[in-house]
Amino acid sequence: MKIFVIKVLIIIVPIFCSVGILNFLYVNTNYWKIETDETLKFKNVPQHIQLANVGSSHGHASFDYDDISNQSFNFSLSSQRFIYDFAILKQYKNSFDKNAVLLIPISYFQITQRKIDFKDSRARYYRFLANELIDQYSLYEKMLFKYVPVLTAGNTLQFIIKDISLLSNSFMTEQELLEYCEKKYIAWTTDSEYEYEAGEDGFVYNKNMAKQIIDFCYANDIQPVLVTTPITSVLNTIYKEKSPDFFDTFYRFSRELQEDYPSLLYFDYSHDPRFETNFSLFRDGDHLNAIGARKFTSIVILDLQTSGVIIPSD
Repeated sequence: MKIFVIKVLIIIVPIFCSVGILNFLYVNTNYWKIETDETLKFKNVPQHIQLANVGSSHGHASFDYDDISNQSFNFSLSSQRFIYDFAILKQYKNSFDKNAVLLIPISYFQITQRKIDFKDSRARYYRFLANELIDQYSLYEKMLFKYVPVLTAGNTLQFIIKDISLLSNSFMTEQELLEYCEKKYIAWTTDSEYEYEAGEDGFVYNKNMAKQIIDFCYANDIQPVLVTTPITSVLNTIYKEKSPDFFDTFYRFSRELQEDYPSLLYFDYSHDPRFETNFSLFRDGDHLNAIGARKFTSIVILDLQTSGVIIPSD
């Protein structure tokens, strides 16, 4: 018996040590620190919200309300899909004032690509979402996330080897930008472990998910507004050259939504000349840096005021 216990310990101890070391490395990556900082904001969601946005990293990087009002809030998180935009909206619906405006970003990857497994991003939602709003909720997974998050890391484990930058005001060199955009195009058009290119089926699925959000907004006296955030000309050019039919499909998405909801506004800044070729406003090929975000947010608010969606303050 004693020999058996010793053999078991010889096997188990190195495993526990390895997991402990990996977990330490993981929770000390910039990625994990950013994830933690991003979700902390949900502890301080204000009441009487008049302007907010959901969305993925494009929403997170593009909208900066610090100089606008304490009645604004950015609900976006990196890689966030419509399913969690909707879940967040349902949880915080009572934080919105009547006739508040919700900006709903429409990104290139959200048109025909379909996510089939949220394991790589679900862990973050255990921090603040009600259990019933989490897809495939698992108490076991939640406990792992809380105490040993490296075991729920999925493909984000890669950041132990190659971490992400914390420099939001930085911008890339011309060669770095080209390489980034080529990789981003591949990531958005190629099947992976968690998502795949679903063609017309993906288009219908994503449009129905967007309609869920829009219907919920109208039912709760929230004004939905579709928006596509700025994209560099480098990434746009790659799409035009490698997927010439893409933009026909992309704009069919918003057009069909507007056909279903005649009063629905759509602001498209993806090819806006004030941003598209001004790379100093971007931190990479599709995310604004802090300077770009402040400029963009001011423009969006002005456009909302011009359209009569929000009333200018005195």
